[in-house]
Amino acid sequence: MAKTIILLGTLNTKEIEGRYIRNQIERFGHKTIFIDISMRKCSSKLLRDKDISNETVIREAGSNIEEVEKLERMPAIKVMVRGAIKIVQDLYSKKKLDGVLGYGGSMGESITALVEKSLPLDVPKVLVTTSLSLAAGSVGPKNIAIFPTMTDMNGKSINRIEAITLAHAASAIAGMVEAQPEIPEERDIIVASQYGNTTPHIDKAMELLDAKGYEFISFHAIGSGGEILEELVASGMVVGVLDITTHEVVDCLFGGFSNSGPKRMETAGEKGVPQVIAPGCLDMIQFWSLDTVPEKFRNRDFYFHNPNSTLVRTTKKESEELGKVFAEKVNKAKGPTVVAIPLRGWSILDTEGKYFTVHYDGTSTGRYWHDPEANSAFVKNLERNLKKSKDNIELIKVDLHINDPQFAQITSSILDDMISRNWKKGKKYD
Repeated sequence: MAKTIILLGTLNTKEIEGRYIRNQIERFGHKTIFIDISMRKCSSKLLRDKDISNETVIREAGSNIEEVEKLERMPAIKVMVRGAIKIVQDLYSKKKLDGVLGYGGSMGESITALVEKSLPLDVPKVLVTTSLSLAAGSVGPKNIAIFPTMTDMNGKSINRIEAITLAHAASAIAGMVEAQPEIPEERDIIVASQYGNTTPHIDKAMELLDAKGYEFISFHAIGSGGEILEELVASGMVVGVLDITTHEVVDCLFGGFSNSGPKRMETAGEKGVPQVIAPGCLDMIQFWSLDTVPEKFRNRDFYFHNPNSTLVRTTKKESEELGKVFAEKVNKAKGPTVVAIPLRGWSILDTEGKYFTVHYDGTSTGRYWHDPEANSAFVKNLERNLKKSKDNIELIKVDLHINDPQFAQITSSILDDMISRNWKKGKKYD
């Protein structure tokens, strides 16, 4: 059965590319609807009866082409994005849209990325761009396939390299709309945050919660993973959050690369979704290779995880600041929230008497990574700032390591009870 693929492009400058992509897609038997996102008057011969002109897009945004032509680029882009999103959302709601392909330079890429990001996970999305680095930043934690053109798109001719790239992109979206995923049995979803350093906990929790009938989905806490976790919680698809690896909050505060932004660890609280939070990997700030570590950190204690992952041990002062930030985030929670503190360590590295740190030059410091004083500073400031009088918020401390199976048993049991409405503040867990 023929599918309908939406095409997004600026036809005032890149009509020939649009025609080429449309022809490639229609060779597979699919239908196309072109949405012109040009910000200047444009009379394109490419548009057909069911296609949507840029003037229609602008009208949907509550403006007109004459006004848009007077605007600077950023305000004009906002108008085009607003109108295009309204149109594609309407098409999606009426089941007249099966996939989207957008293409362009920096302007077309910017508009397309924002429009495609407005659509849900089940819609196949392709972005063809002359600027891979810009597109990667624009797309963020969305399921948008990026095809770099390798060459510029000049709107006058299709060179042989461009022809290959555009044909591949067209073939990709044509195949994507035909996909028939074998969806597992629908179950209530629990999401979790995970690092290699907290994997034993997550593995055990997955085993326990899967046995209770939940679909357990974990996200790698490297920045994008946390963004996707927060977005999925915001979508309303999630019944509970096992936020064991909250490391991304550290990197947001202190400049590490696993940065999910300032809203990390807040969506579940805003939505009232049950959550169990642990200080997983708060003992580390993560950078890429050693030479990417800022100068101000180079006199610190290090652990070289691999050639592309350099860990810096958080200090007592940083841990204290983290405690306050954690409390501020948790205090906003509207739903049941437990902060569970494993007193014997927060990562594989953070294990008493096991792993030594090194100086920036690789020589041994003679000090262990495990730093009870720094960890204690976090806990004390968390307790000092937490609104413990709220009935929905509880702090528990357990004499276990974060990766002890018993601790995973506790966090999993609490979350299951929250979801089942069997939890209340003060309930004991062994």
